[in-house]
Amino acid sequence: MGGTVESVTLMVGAARGVGAVARASASSDAGTDGSAPAKLRIRGLEKRYPVKGGELLALDGIDLDVPAGGFVTLVGTSGCGKSTLLNIVAGLDAPSAGDVTVDGDRIVGPGPDRGLVFQAYSLFPWRTVAENVAFGLECQGLSRTQRRARVEAMLGVVGLTEFAEWLPRDLSGGMCQRVAIARALVIEPDVLLLDEPFGALDLQTRQNLHEFLRLVWQRTGATVLMVTHDIGEAIYLSDQVVVLSDRPGRVVERIDVPFGRSREPDVRRDARFLALEHDLDDLLHGRR
Repeated sequence: MGGTVESVTLMVGAARGVGAVARASASSDAGTDGSAPAKLRIRGLEKRYPVKGGELLALDGIDLDVPAGGFVTLVGTSGCGKSTLLNIVAGLDAPSAGDVTVDGDRIVGPGPDRGLVFQAYSLFPWRTVAENVAFGLECQGLSRTQRRARVEAMLGVVGLTEFAEWLPRDLSGGMCQRVAIARALVIEPDVLLLDEPFGALDLQTRQNLHEFLRLVWQRTGATVLMVTHDIGEAIYLSDQVVVLSDRPGRVVERIDVPFGRSREPDVRRDARFLALEHDLDDLLHGRR
């Protein structure tokens, strides 16, 4: 990947935006095991939808911590509520019960403390790469000079500097997803949310973007919560994989990934990696 990755340090440690949150009474000084601070904390989360003749329980009693700088991935069968949970964390949907907090602040709506990347690129087709990346900064009211500096730095991070004036229609799918990730990161969110971000891409592009995402994550120190159907992707990218049950979604198991953060692609051939893939597949299909 091209670009000046070190330029991301221009943004690390900068003042964070204030999201749509309310102060919660619960402390978020540590994770559930007391070992690390919890940046994102979910407690007793339920989501019910009205249906003809009653209610549909989509999520039931979800408790989850994502430590600061951690990478946690949710896996589960289709319809188990993974994307619903992510939308609630993003502030796009409201829980029926329970609390979701970032640094102890209760989420009550969308905010710049959370960046969201969907499977579809959701780029503005009439805006250039640089203009797409700058969109969130415009919403924050940054000056043109401030926006230009932040966008130039982020385009260097994602290796798209030379494509700054290109339109999305002229980019490959993988490049468009890099733009989407850059747009989410340039606002310096406390938490990066990824909803099947590579699901629409071919295998080679997807694996290339895995390397890209790991590099950007390590350089920025972002806290990441991702949803995916791809078990191998979950293991390769994450510190921890959280398995959700069939609807209503409940946490079945939390599995710590036994590899360091500097893992290389050939770790996919490691016996422990393959065994973990089998274990997760068994969990998802009720064989354990």
